Amino acid sequence: MKAARLHEAGHDVSLLARGQRLADLKEHGIVIQQEGADEEEVAHVDVVDSLEPDDDYDLVLVVMGEHQAVQILDTLAENEHVPTFCFMGNAVNGPDEVVRVLGKERVMLGFPYPGGKRDGHVMRVLPINEDSEYTVPIGEVDGTIRPRTRAVAAVLSDMRGYDVEIRTDMDEWLKYHVALLMSGLVPALYAADTRMKQLGETRDLLVLSVRATKEALRGLRKAGYSPSPPVVRSLEYVPEPICVWAIGWLMRNEYAKVSVEGHARDGRDEMAYLFEELRAIVDQSTGDTNAIDQLAPYYDPDTPLYPEGKRELSMNWGGLVAPVIGTGALALALRRLRSKARAAPAAERESDGIYYEVSGPEEATAVVFTHGFALDRETWREQTATLSESYRVLSWDVPGCGDSAESSEPVRFDVSARKLLDVLDNEGIDQAVLVGQSMGSLLNQYLASHHPDRVRALVHVGGFPLHDGFSERAIKLMGMHVKVLQLLPEKLIYDTFGRLVAHTPDAQEYAKQASARTGKENMVSLEREFLKDLEEGIPELTEHPQVIVVGEHEYATLRKKSKEWNEKLPDSVYTTVPDAGHIANHDNPTAFTELLSSFLERRTKR
Repeated sequence: MKAARLHEAGHDVSLLARGQRLADLKEHGIVIQQEGADEEEVAHVDVVDSLEPDDDYDLVLVVMGEHQAVQILDTLAENEHVPTFCFMGNAVNGPDEVVRVLGKERVMLGFPYPGGKRDGHVMRVLPINEDSEYTVPIGEVDGTIRPRTRAVAAVLSDMRGYDVEIRTDMDEWLKYHVALLMSGLVPALYAADTRMKQLGETRDLLVLSVRATKEALRGLRKAGYSPSPPVVRSLEYVPEPICVWAIGWLMRNEYAKVSVEGHARDGRDEMAYLFEELRAIVDQSTGDTNAIDQLAPYYDPDTPLYPEGKRELSMNWGGLVAPVIGTGALALALRRLRSKARAAPAAERESDGIYYEVSGPEEATAVVFTHGFALDRETWREQTATLSESYRVLSWDVPGCGDSAESSEPVRFDVSARKLLDVLDNEGIDQAVLVGQSMGSLLNQYLASHHPDRVRALVHVGGFPLHDGFSERAIKLMGMHVKVLQLLPEKLIYDTFGRLVAHTPDAQEYAKQASARTGKENMVSLEREFLKDLEEGIPELTEHPQVIVVGEHEYATLRKKSKEWNEKLPDSVYTTVPDAGHIANHDNPTAFTELLSSFLERRTKR
């Protein structure tokens, strides 16, 4: 499928196959039958039966499960010309073995949405809808984002009907993907004779499936793996009956029958392997595996089927805390599982040394995201992906940070504000809702004070008022911090920074990597310029509609200032994000996105 779409986009593609599949491809080409379509598609690409040591490809996609991929590593390693092997398939054990054999610089991870099944020489797949694209996640094994990462994303984005999401947590994403499917849904499907409709009509199997999935999610989290995407965490708290109803409805409607049912039937060995590897992780972290243990035998095809239609288990309504929120989170998670991105992919652009991304309907209300000190636009990834369905979304790297670190130096707020306005002018955005985190909040206040007509509303995350800021004594003490920063080793700076600004392990790791991209020299310059702006301030409080957001674990001083600030503003709301620290939007993206979406909906419909 991927070979056909890349070939269609004009790329020079070779497809490796062996045995009967090789013979079929040479005779028929790649034959694709989209579900519901009357006609077949045929693509003729170059077909090879091996990867030779002297073969030279720009990119090799290894589209197979972990249990198969580890068997061919030595063969791949014999070729020293290929710069990038992107492993795209179910995996649960992490990339260590692949990296050991091939080296970190040659390895990427991904997942080849959507699935399908082979029927003779025909590939039966879900239909392509260019208005509702499938999202293919990819990422580096160490979570960084490099020019190579973006180059591979650009190639894969050329495929008709596909978008690409660059992730900084692909290993965890893959683990949670396996947990969501292999722990409960797949063995329950086997217990129902691999028929989705029968599973949907057997309530007790659905109950066991939901319980097993929640056990696996808790087990991974307790083993130290952050939920990915973060919305997956919400599934642990959605009441069991709601989950059972939702999954039963999907099964009875035979959603994704081609990709789920077909792949489960054809890939039983792979599914069993993944289940056992996942189970080993969960067993080490928790003893709560009762439902998993009940479903495990169904991976063996000799196990008698579960009684069809059985309804004897009592469902658990535990977790009925804010069920409406839980239902919304479940709907969002299910939409993610379907892997369809309704919004157009973000366009990456550059203006006068400033790198930014813009996406969403051009006529919609504009929402502009500005990151905090030493971070970059990746901190808003969850928000921009969700909001771009309904809003014109723009996120940018402040001068001296992220992708802008090498092309621009840290500057005062007046210059940064002017550069952002130039970007908005280039994009035809006259007025926007400004969302800023910490330093980004301060910059947005400066822009709103000096260019009030360009601002519709303000959202502050971990911010404080630029109007009255800190005392002269406090600013002098901060100046001492600049001198200390110059003396510290770089690695210590980045590690400490991550722990100071973020609460969750995922956000701490992101902050560490983002600050390393910005670099020590730029961090010193950025803080020096930032303190000048903080001392100068703005003449009066901005009167735009505002939301002041603080993390539950935000520093006490900033919480106090935020509450005082909120009381002084004429049109403001103060709110707290649970399980979050200074960068609450990244610590708990699901909760933050929900409150931001609610605010935007209220304000833009007035």
